[in-house]
Amino acid sequence: MVTSLFCIVAAAGTSSLTTGSGEPCQRPIGIRCSAAATMDQSLLLALPDDALLAVLAYLPPRQLFSCRLQCRRLRDLCLHPDVWRCVRLDAGDFRFLGRAALRLAPCLRELDLVFGVNVQDAVTELSRTTCVIARLGLVLTGDEDVVRAVAAVQRQSSLGGLSGLRLQFNGLGERNVYPLSVAVRTLNHLYDLTLQNYSGVPLLASLGELEGSPSLKKLSYTSNTKDSLLEATLQTHAATLEHVHLLTDYVPVSLLKALLKLRSLTISRYSTEDLSDLKALPNLTSLHFVGNVSASALKLLRRASRLRSVTVPFCGPHPADPLLALAASPSARVLETLCVRSGSPSDSAQVCGHMAAALPQFPTLRALTMESRPVWSWREVDFEEFFEAVSPTMAPRLTRLAVRAPCGVCPHAWLHDSSVQDLLQRNPGLHLRVLFLCFCQDCSWCLSGCHSDVTARGHCQVTLGAHNRAAGCPPDCYRWKC
Repeated sequence: MVTSLFCIVAAAGTSSLTTGSGEPCQRPIGIRCSAAATMDQSLLLALPDDALLAVLAYLPPRQLFSCRLQCRRLRDLCLHPDVWRCVRLDAGDFRFLGRAALRLAPCLRELDLVFGVNVQDAVTELSRTTCVIARLGLVLTGDEDVVRAVAAVQRQSSLGGLSGLRLQFNGLGERNVYPLSVAVRTLNHLYDLTLQNYSGVPLLASLGELEGSPSLKKLSYTSNTKDSLLEATLQTHAATLEHVHLLTDYVPVSLLKALLKLRSLTISRYSTEDLSDLKALPNLTSLHFVGNVSASALKLLRRASRLRSVTVPFCGPHPADPLLALAASPSARVLETLCVRSGSPSDSAQVCGHMAAALPQFPTLRALTMESRPVWSWREVDFEEFFEAVSPTMAPRLTRLAVRAPCGVCPHAWLHDSSVQDLLQRNPGLHLRVLFLCFCQDCSWCLSGCHSDVTARGHCQVTLGAHNRAAGCPPDCYRWKC
């Protein structure tokens, strides 16, 4: 077990994970497996603690617990905070390792128990653990679960490390969330809160129940009811909120207008209030729409002047209206990232032509993504016209273009199409990211065996270019040659 530690990190290079606070967690480069094969336990254990900790940080939790049995030194080092601060456990892991982790591990990057776990058993352990969890996710199906969640949140509040919390409310019936609201209020360093109300009844809370020091920077809220808990949360944290993601039927525009630090906003439904008033927010640079947009949303797109990142739908009776509104806005000349999502096959068939016509209006565009939902609606897309429009003259700063490969044709064969080859040669600095690859293995190109290093990857996406990978390229950048 000890000698195999180095094989675990063979060829791993430097890995970067995200901690609960959002900061990257860097892991040093490991020793190659060839070296590990010739290294015995005595040489391995002769490493200083910091080097040995760097190796241990690559092991999954189950092997960490096994390593503790090897010797006294490993018993202690395997429970060092540096080994556990980047570990994430989900419900599947919790069934086998949850109790051991919560009783022995000093900290966790994330514990996500939203799916497939016995809530009662989990929160019982959480209510008495000394493990500091940076991000915690719980599912609540009744008032008893709420009571247990209160104990878990209070415990993490006393430990002082919880910065991200996700609560999912399932089932039917009224929810008394007052005790939970009070418990969440005690989390002085909570920066990221996700609330998902799938219960079908409103989550009720007053501003007085949540009154306390504002701390949230990110709020994500999902509900198909008008929840006063949402309004109270927005009011309480108005001074600090920077990112708001609302998958709700109700958009409280009057409260959003008070979020002077708001930088990113996602809206999923129509709003009865005038969204165009949000153009006055001084720091709003990212705006994302999910589903059809309202007339006031189109007005906002036309009038906003500081948007750097935008997602617009391409669907509904007039699918091109959001894209055209954005192209005519003051933001068009400073926009850097754009995502266009089409819906039905007829919408998908039109999106390339409209995007080609609008492209010159975005001179600073660096990244463009064109998607379709559902995926099968992408069958009618012909990229040739759009690819011809992409050039250093029409899109001088475009370096990343992400598209789905058309349905009904093997992506490998499609990548050999002359329009794709011309696109890459005409734009030598462009990265073409092809999403959701599924190589058929039966077309003439797959049978020829070319590009086996790409087709054999089994990834759901690949990034291609007419250049060798260099500094600044995506990690999966691959030079495409026919």
